[in-house]
Amino acid sequence: MKQICSIVLVALLLMATSFSIAQDFTTSVGPAPVENINLPGVTPDNPLNATNRGFVYISGTSSHQLNKQFMGNVTVTAIGSPFTTAGWVGALARNTSTGVIYVMNQASPFQIWSVDTTTGVCTQVISSCTGIPEANFTGMVWDHTTNTMWGLSSSLSASSVFTINMTTGVCTAVGTPSTVCLGGITLMCAPNGSLFVVDIVGDNLYRVNKTNGVFTLVGALGFAANYGQDGAFDLSDGMCYLASAGPGNILRVCDTTTGSATTVIGTYAGQPSCLTIVASAGPSITHTPLPNTQNVAGPYVVNAVITPTGAGTISSGKIYWSRNNTTLTDSITMTNSGSNYTGSIPGNGTNATYRYLIRAIQSNGQYSATPMYTFTASATDTSKPVIVHTPLGNVPKVTWPATVTASVTDNIGLDSVWVRWYKNNTGTGVKHFKLLLTTGTNFAAAFNSVQADVNYNDSIFYRVFARDNSTSHNTDSTALYKFKIVNLVNACIGTGTVSSNYPFTTYWMDGRTQMLFTSTELLAAGVGNGSAITRIGFNVITVGGPAMSGFNVRFQHTTQTSMTGFVSSGWTTGFSGTYTVAGTGWQYIDMTAPYFTYNGTSNLLIEVCYDNSAYTAYSPVNSTAAPNMTWGYYTDNVTGCTMTGGAVQASRPNTCIVAVMGAGNNNTNLVPNKFELSQNYPNPFNPTTKINFAIPKQGLVTMKIYDILGREVRTLVNEVKQAGNYTVDFNASEFSSGVYFYKLTSGDFSDIKRMILVK
Repeated sequence: MKQICSIVLVALLLMATSFSIAQDFTTSVGPAPVENINLPGVTPDNPLNATNRGFVYISGTSSHQLNKQFMGNVTVTAIGSPFTTAGWVGALARNTSTGVIYVMNQASPFQIWSVDTTTGVCTQVISSCTGIPEANFTGMVWDHTTNTMWGLSSSLSASSVFTINMTTGVCTAVGTPSTVCLGGITLMCAPNGSLFVVDIVGDNLYRVNKTNGVFTLVGALGFAANYGQDGAFDLSDGMCYLASAGPGNILRVCDTTTGSATTVIGTYAGQPSCLTIVASAGPSITHTPLPNTQNVAGPYVVNAVITPTGAGTISSGKIYWSRNNTTLTDSITMTNSGSNYTGSIPGNGTNATYRYLIRAIQSNGQYSATPMYTFTASATDTSKPVIVHTPLGNVPKVTWPATVTASVTDNIGLDSVWVRWYKNNTGTGVKHFKLLLTTGTNFAAAFNSVQADVNYNDSIFYRVFARDNSTSHNTDSTALYKFKIVNLVNACIGTGTVSSNYPFTTYWMDGRTQMLFTSTELLAAGVGNGSAITRIGFNVITVGGPAMSGFNVRFQHTTQTSMTGFVSSGWTTGFSGTYTVAGTGWQYIDMTAPYFTYNGTSNLLIEVCYDNSAYTAYSPVNSTAAPNMTWGYYTDNVTGCTMTGGAVQASRPNTCIVAVMGAGNNNTNLVPNKFELSQNYPNPFNPTTKINFAIPKQGLVTMKIYDILGREVRTLVNEVKQAGNYTVDFNASEFSSGVYFYKLTSGDFSDIKRMILVK
């Protein structure tokens, strides 16, 4: 049976003669070269460059010796003392932004250590990675194009990729497990950011889509990759290296076009478990890509700032380009003034697609290149801007004015982005405000209004518009969107990603958690005087626990400013019964009426406790550092909601409080206990009337108007609504006098009533 053993190779080039490599090795801030660059008149680099430098672990099942080596051969020199840990280590991954190298344990509990490459000392930074999709943690690599650590896992029947939060150890799967690649063992990141995986079941090379996690076959490796395989790219020349712990403990060069890895560098005198090449990249190239243009005559001026790495000087800066050709066919030597380099791509007076990249070479032979860029030259432009916008949901009055955000792109460039809006269904009093560019293609701005301008149940109608800066000024807009001003607020406190076992400590039978929130925090989040708390929520990382019996959520006002122990009296119960954590993400617990009403001035204590007769696993939640604001305790075979003892916690669970604003003490009727459609008033009417209705649970609600012949003449409501009481206005100014009917439908409920329009 093939053994899963991770070997990582992260490639970078160092052209120095000394072999002293410090832990804080500097990195280039310039773009990495394109994978498999084919440039006119350029001879490919020697893949067996003896000046490449690397680190390699020669390993057993529990002892792992860090070594350094030249990449032109497989001779190694030991660094420090062996690193002793249970199980196999794998994946030496280098963060190119910080220079820190990491190594991980492929078996549970999936730890990660930083590696000091001067002394060989390993320091644990993650005690347990959570959320790894498959049975083994088989690969890890730093994506220098997005500053993201990626991981690979495999069960020999499926493989998955995921991102790793290097602060919390939380792993987030991308896509679904792949049965195309069964035994993924190696994860590599190419200079252009592409991810590659080696499979020890099929002995193949695969490319992985970072957006959806789909594995695509590149080709056969040409050798048996069993006993573990790992590799990476040399970020200075784009070459891919593979190191195998068997058969033969061989270092190879891999062709990422065909998948073949039959070029052998040499055989290690021991079993490598992970390998990384550490080096400086070539010159730094800073360049803003050319946009699409209506100038077909050219020239197209390319500017770049090119700075050397280390003590070298820049000997050459060139633009490689093509017109209507996917292969770069021509080159232009750039001129410079200091570190500012300039060159011009010629036009020919016709519509065309241009491709280009910039390559710089230092006097010591090191080089780098930008990715390939593309722009089009077209004399006429009929393409409208593309607007991507998520419509706003209902907005609490306390948080008005709301902010509109949109991602807007255009093939030529944008002139402006703005919003037109009005209040209620009158179409009059239209206002405009401009959306401002924030980052990238994202635009945002708040409504040009103040809180006093709106009332509960007001409807806001709006569109997002965009106009490009072409000569024809193409303009487009979104659909007309609508939302309500409501007296409901979802106030969330805490945005951290620290994993906390509280309040769902179901690795134990019984648990009790008390959390303190200051009035300043509550008011800033939108929980004001008279707010009736109807729900609370926690952001669950993983689900481990069963149904919690004897589960209680309680509230009380307090003058406390820190937690020194459990508070035993003065509680108001918001929920009592059985609760099960339903899934990951934000999970809410619905309170029961009468609801606890916040007074707007005191601090607030919230208690969550339960009494179980069995245990399973924690359901950890995201939390934020907040010393002395949470007190917790868990144990077995006691009454959880009355237990004493415990300890103060360093972080407080992130908590969302859903509250009805200004409800005061009359909060027993906030959520109706049945569906109800009221008679409109006034009735008869001319030309407007109001219709009240109540729904006891969230669902799709429709209200339609019919004439005396049963024909539908107007839809007043067609949207998902939360449980509550509602009022809708009907303006019949366009209809003639007579009898009309209005019908309310939600789920299995339906009711219809009669009304009279008299003009």
